[in-house]
Parts: sequence; C-alpha cells; structure tokens
Amino acid sequence: MNEMRSILEESVNRLFADELDWDALTRIEQQGWPASLWEQVCAQGIDRVLASEAAGGMAGSWGDVYPLLRACGRYAVPLPIAEANLCHWLARQAHAELPAGVPGLVSQEVFVDSTHVTVTDARVPWGSQAQTLVVVHAGELLITATSGLEITREDNIGRDPRDHVSGRAEILSRSPLAVPADTVHLLGALIRSAQIAGGAAAALDLAVQYASEREQFGRPLSKFQAIQHHLADLAGLVASADAIVMSACEVFDQRGIAGAGRDARFEIAVAKCRTSEAVEKITRLSHQIHGAIGFTYEYGLHFVSRRLWAWRAEFGGSSEWGEYLGRAAVEQGGDGLWPLITD
Repeated sequence: MNEMRSILEESVNRLFADELDWDALTRIEQQGWPASLWEQVCAQGIDRVLASEAAGGMAGSWGDVYPLLRACGRYAVPLPIAEANLCHWLARQAHAELPAGVPGLVSQEVFVDSTHVTVTDARVPWGSQAQTLVVVHAGELLITATSGLEITREDNIGRDPRDHVSGRAEILSRSPLAVPADTVHLLGALIRSAQIAGGAAAALDLAVQYASEREQFGRPLSKFQAIQHHLADLAGLVASADAIVMSACEVFDQRGIAGAGRDARFEIAVAKCRTSEAVEKITRLSHQIHGAIGFTYEYGLHFVSRRLWAWRAEFGGSSEWGEYLGRAAVEQGGDGLWPLITD
C-alpha cells in the first residue's frame, strides 16, 4: 500500500470510528442529514479523492479510493461519499469542475434538449440534499441545477435516502466525456462492491467480539465448534470480497472500461456478482452467531446488515452480473475461458 493510501485509510477510519457509534447512527436515522459530519468530510477532502488537483482533489486512482469506499461500508456511513467521489471522477475525465455542495448522481435515462435535462422518477441518493445533478448522456457530462425539481423522499432498506426526482433541470454546464454509456452503472457496481466488502468486515468483527464475550454453559461461544465454523466461513467471505474488489479497482486503473479489447468489465462484473451473492450468507451467519440480540434495534449489527441487503441489489444484483459473466464465458468458448479468468 502506498503512502497516500495509508494516510487516507488511517484518517477516514479515525473520523468514522470517532463520529459514528451506534448512538450517532440512531440519531441520524431519527433526525436526518448529518450536516456537521458532511462538513468534516468536505474539510478533509474525503468527498473528492478522485477529483483533479485543480478541483481541490487528490487525483487519486480507484486503488487509492478503495480503503475509503470500504470504510464507508465498514462504518455504515450515512452520507453520499461514494457517489460524490464517482461524480468527481466523471468531472475529472471531462476536464470539468463540479460546483460546491452535494452532487446528485443520476444513473437513469434522461431526455436532454439544448437548455434542460428532463428527469422522470430517477432515484438519486440523497437527492433532497443535492445542489446539482450529474448526468452522463450521449458523450457529454451534464451538470444541472436542482431548483424547480420535484423531489420525494424515500429510503432504501438500509434507511439511506434514495429520493425520487422528476422535472426539468436547467443545464449549468456541459462537457465532452469520452466514456462508454454504461460507465455510471459499471462504476456504481464497483463502489457498491467495495461498500459490501466493508460491511462484511464489520459483521465479522461484531460476530467475533460477541462470540468471545458471550458465554453458554460456562464457556465462551467461540469455543463451540459450530460457532467456530460460522466464524471461519465469515472470515473467508470477507477475505474473498476484499481480494476480488481490490483486484477490480487495480485492473480498472490499468485498463479502464473502454469496451474494446481486454478491459476491466469482467473484473467489475465478478466483484459485484460475488459480493452481492455473499450478502445472504454473511448476514445469515452473523445474525445466527448473535442469536436474538442481533435482531434488536439497540444492538448495532442491523446498521450494516440492512445496508448490505440494500447494496447487493443496487447497480445490478448477482443475477444480472452472473448473466453477464455467463454470456462472456459462452463467447470465449472452452479454450478462451481460462485465459479470460487468469489474464
């Protein structure tokens, strides 16, 4: 790990560990947008690791930002940090700069005319807090105002806002953007995979701690063979998620997703397919180890397990990406499949 990644990982984990205990997460769910925490995130540049240096960012790579995305999952961070970094990366590719404030990432199809973008029931993470919308359309990056839009608050199962946005948004700027049309969907899958890896690590940590402290029949739970098997399964799932998502980030940094030749699409599909599929077992085993207490609101396992259930479906679930991988295998044929996996 290079120095920048080490410093970033240390700083974000310290911030989130200090600010986001279970009481704080409960308070945010009850009261809404944590403005002071977002101010700290912006002050430390955590929202723009992937932005250009000219835009006040770090010009980081996806390998650099992985520890941050993982920490967002690990601490169930109730802020659009992952989405903001993706928006800044898109602006960097377009040699554009986002206005200050929360960017709203639009991943659905839109209609564009010379002055406005028409959005129809798009689900925008933290859309009610967004000062601008970021849209990729027909080879352009469009940055729009949010005034005049109809925004209806709705949360996903993790209780993070996925607000419904509709209406005509004035275009503030438009810049050529030479990326494939499905870039937002692909990179959205990558950031959710990283968050799942972090959430899985949190579930494992809580399970290990509980099994070590809780006693039955005069022995810690961790001494029972069945619990040891559960913990070993969880540890394997966490290790595989980390490895596969880190690999996808590194391959994307090397090859991109230009759609020609051997790019990073395969690795991103594998990462999202595998992490989304693993969520069922991760949450089942961690809750089984905890027993009844794991299902109570007072005990904080639910902060990560609910978000894991939400993230596994966003930007495509295991069925969508599994189908993609199946088609890729058929296209390669028997002789080409192994080189595809190992290249």
